[in-house]
Amino acid sequence: MLVLAVVMIPVLIIPIVVHHLSSGTQNILDALDFLIWGAFFIEYAARLTLAPDRWMFVRKNIPDLVVIAVPFLRPLRIIRSIRLLRFARLTRLAAFGGEGATKAKRSLHSRTANYAAVVTAIVVLLTAVMVLDLERTAPSSNIHSFPDALWWAVSTVTTVGYGDRYPVTAGGRSIAVILMIMGVALFGVLAAAMAAFFVNNSSSDDDHTEMLSVVIERLDAIEQRLENAIATREADELKDSS
Repeated sequence: MLVLAVVMIPVLIIPIVVHHLSSGTQNILDALDFLIWGAFFIEYAARLTLAPDRWMFVRKNIPDLVVIAVPFLRPLRIIRSIRLLRFARLTRLAAFGGEGATKAKRSLHSRTANYAAVVTAIVVLLTAVMVLDLERTAPSSNIHSFPDALWWAVSTVTTVGYGDRYPVTAGGRSIAVILMIMGVALFGVLAAAMAAFFVNNSSSDDDHTEMLSVVIERLDAIEQRLENAIATREADELKDSS
């Protein structure tokens, strides 16, 4: 399911980033979309059926519910306007990103740095696509391509903020605020994990040095005892001979 969640992200991103897709490519993407959605639907239904408290399960798995529910809205004509279609598409993309992060957490539960790196990559990619979709046609916007959006996302999440690319729409700025906050948190986790790594290595080296000192002291004591024993034996032999 983690692999499917990761595969689904480019399936949703490509139609946003690439303007003109051939009918064959679009059909392949639609087929992948349907198959992956079906897999998530089956998984969600199975987990919901086996959950002891189904309402609690629904509340604790909102991204899963969004992944399943949003594709139902368009055929039911609940979503009709272009703006709502865009919002639904971005919401679904964010839901799959959250789903991928959740499943990565389960797979990398004991590797904090790896999990933080995966989440950072997902957040950067998703926010870049969302901002591109919102800013591409906005007046006075300076983010018109995916490389521009990706450059903006990387410089923002690292808190560098060069200012050469920036969002001008309300939606883009809202995403920017979220990315800034998440960037501080995620890179704080990465910095803490790196510090812990070096501290552990340092403490391990100190432990090895201490153990080596103890061994050397014991060897010196054994050597001293042997010298004393030899000296005592030589003295006894000299006494016996005299």
